[in-house]
Amino acid sequence: MRTSVLIGICLLSSNLLEAEVQPAAVKSAQLVLPAQASPVVENAGKVFTRQIQQRCEAKVVTGGNAPLTVELTEEKGIGAEGYRIEDRQGGGVRIVGNDERGLVAGVGKFLRTSRYDKGGFTPGTWRGTSVPTRQVRGIYFATHFHNYYHDAPIAEIERYVEDLALWGFNEMVVWYDMHHFDGADDPKAVEFRKRLHALMATAKRIGMDLSLGVAGNEAYNNSTAELRASPGAGRGAYFPCYVCPSKPEGMKHILKVFGEEFDWAADLKPRFVWIWPYDSGSCGCPECGPWGSKGFMKCVTEVGKLVREKLPGTKVVLSTWMIDQGEWGGIKEQLARTKGLADEILLEPSVGPKIDPKEPGLPIFGFPEISMHETFPWGGFGATPLTAHSQGQWNAAKGISSGGFPYSEGIYEDLTKAVYSQFYWNDRPAAETIREYIAFEFSPDVVDEIAGVVKTLEQNHHWRWWPGELEGVKLQMNWFPSKGAAPQADPGAEEAYATMQRVDGLLMPQAKKSWRWRQLYLRALLDAELKANGGKPNERCNEAFAELIKIYHAENADPAVRPPLAKDFQENR
Repeated sequence: MRTSVLIGICLLSSNLLEAEVQPAAVKSAQLVLPAQASPVVENAGKVFTRQIQQRCEAKVVTGGNAPLTVELTEEKGIGAEGYRIEDRQGGGVRIVGNDERGLVAGVGKFLRTSRYDKGGFTPGTWRGTSVPTRQVRGIYFATHFHNYYHDAPIAEIERYVEDLALWGFNEMVVWYDMHHFDGADDPKAVEFRKRLHALMATAKRIGMDLSLGVAGNEAYNNSTAELRASPGAGRGAYFPCYVCPSKPEGMKHILKVFGEEFDWAADLKPRFVWIWPYDSGSCGCPECGPWGSKGFMKCVTEVGKLVREKLPGTKVVLSTWMIDQGEWGGIKEQLARTKGLADEILLEPSVGPKIDPKEPGLPIFGFPEISMHETFPWGGFGATPLTAHSQGQWNAAKGISSGGFPYSEGIYEDLTKAVYSQFYWNDRPAAETIREYIAFEFSPDVVDEIAGVVKTLEQNHHWRWWPGELEGVKLQMNWFPSKGAAPQADPGAEEAYATMQRVDGLLMPQAKKSWRWRQLYLRALLDAELKANGGKPNERCNEAFAELIKIYHAENADPAVRPPLAKDFQENR
């Protein structure tokens, strides 16, 4: 009996001690930077300040007195791009990065494990060291069709790039899709390049690398007809303005076009240039066939030489997107015969050949698609958390992968991006990342409920279609993947929406108004309303579509990336 009493007293004392050391919410925090802070570290401090002040009423100061001090610093020895979070001597928190990127990721971890509510800012209690296991942790922004990345205000996208860096992404890749324009001097092309350059410069300021993607034989819309590629070999998208590399003047044209692009991007010092075979490249002429192992490899050889000439230090990536097994055999032989033809291989197992990593003897990274899976218009129905699907993608690729670049058409797959960032960081299970995301973006108090909603939304993710407005939606290639899809059961849709309504009343105003919450809320609403209405939109659905269009800046977007708002509803608003 006496032993039990003693144990009880010890446990009670332990619980009281634990309660005593729990940090209190503060209305202000002092941020301390290194005396000789680099531009990236200074920017990390600005992002830290923005994140706290946009989530609660606490202020971040750099001088004077504050109840909490947070120090940012760098120390070698942690591990490349890793970080350590520890108690600060004299009080407060110390975030230590092995380097600039490690410090940015450490700031992100500290922010995600903290709390934001009416009492102000409550610093997180997570302490420890974390070092990424994979070097390639990138994101691809598709800047076309007047989607979010194409049309949203630059300042808004810049903030989003910074948000992704906090999750540990260390690289951004863009494709300067030139088929829209009549040459490099087309005013629209000039304006578009300015936009891309601004996005890439933002990534640089937060410590991320930049890369460029190019289709092997791409060209502007005004390319000479005599030089154009022959159709018939395309897989995926195909643009008729592309050029045949087997024509002597054709290869010269390709190199001229890419030379101009590489000169334009030289100041950003790209880490990689990806050379892409299909979707949208290819040529069907006899001299180029089979495209993947012949015409395409001519482009890899010559464009790769140009990369090394124009962009010293930039690595050449050979993409195997949509390459078949026979083509891979020819590519493999050429890689073995000509050393230095490529530095790394892009392979997504579901859209490429089967490769033994020992065959090319080069690092391999992936390109998972997270935007278009079984949904059309892309992002048209709000948030699309494909977290379980992504776990399956990653499980199939991680054995051969040094990381990757998820393909993104917008912000509606934001949660899935976070999940992939942690796959690449340390193979963290999707379920754990989901919970950290919910606690950070919404509230630690609603993690279980919203995790259940996310599970229901993914379970009920499927093609949607109805006659009338959706019937006319199509891409430039006249592709309509969801046409004729029948309504499905969508079990739990009503309960998920009811949960979202209940939680909506519990959130801080900043979280409740955020685009992350609104797109998740509207997705739950649309699932429930479409189910109740036999799969067709009603007034509440149209109101939700209208709000999503504003969130995504999709007023002028191609129907493929624009929420499907009925024209008569839009005109009457």
